Amino acid sequence: MSQATPSVSVLGLGAMGGVLAQTLLHSGCAVTVWNRSAERAAPLIQAGATLARDAQSALLASDLIIICMIDKAASEAVLLSLGPTFDLGGRTLVNMSTGTVAEVERLARWADEHNVHYLDGGILCYPKDIGAAHTAILYSGHPHAWEQHRQTLKALAGNPRYLGTDPKACTPTYLALYAFYFGAFAAWLEGTVLAASAGVSVEAFKTLSSIMTDMLVDGIDTAAKRISTGEYGGEQASVDVHVAGQEVVLDALVSAKLPHASTLAYLSYCHLAQAAGLGDQDIAAVYKAMQP
Repeated sequence: MSQATPSVSVLGLGAMGGVLAQTLLHSGCAVTVWNRSAERAAPLIQAGATLARDAQSALLASDLIIICMIDKAASEAVLLSLGPTFDLGGRTLVNMSTGTVAEVERLARWADEHNVHYLDGGILCYPKDIGAAHTAILYSGHPHAWEQHRQTLKALAGNPRYLGTDPKACTPTYLALYAFYFGAFAAWLEGTVLAASAGVSVEAFKTLSSIMTDMLVDGIDTAAKRISTGEYGGEQASVDVHVAGQEVVLDALVSAKLPHASTLAYLSYCHLAQAAGLGDQDIAAVYKAMQP
């Protein structure tokens, strides 16, 4: 195999793994695939991928190995089945499955014991956006592996982010970003339903939503600066002011007999700050109240 043609094995061909393999094929990589249900590989074989007869063959077929299974427990089970003496000869293993920090620790230890460089990966998109210039995938782990394969990995996401040498850095950061995204999305759905009760169409509310997404970006920027500097003056809008405003939002939702869990969650955090004596400070002070 020429150095100009990266070799990549993809283990796990579900909705995300299949798209990862397809994207790597389109980028010119030599791709080997394996899945517990081999029939999922058929479209990829037709597109030029090589089907490995088993997981061991897939792992040994390429310099770069990507595992994208339903979760890290599933990928760990596959790796453990290979036995204690299995040697990967200094290859790179990127695990893009969702899991826990404890699982990352075990997988990184397995990698050390089986002579493979480990990178943990966190995909921050749906399959439709794999390969796009704006798409981000987080990585952490072996620095040499990252430098060696970053251009190949960039074919999967044009905006990759390397978080450092600690393989445990990726997973909590990836999960934190999804906590933010889905919390905001739940609040948007809650607002969409409330607006619909007043006769505002989803399309109209979507257009109006850009007003608040711009405000959210500014709010995050301001809060990050306040938290970093410890400047929590409440001159813009204190926690107490936010509570008063959100109680009106809650009343509107309750009066319309609509779901309101995200508004209750926000208020509960504000109440936590008030209980800590931070009611007169900026809303960013809720961060202090949320610390363990």
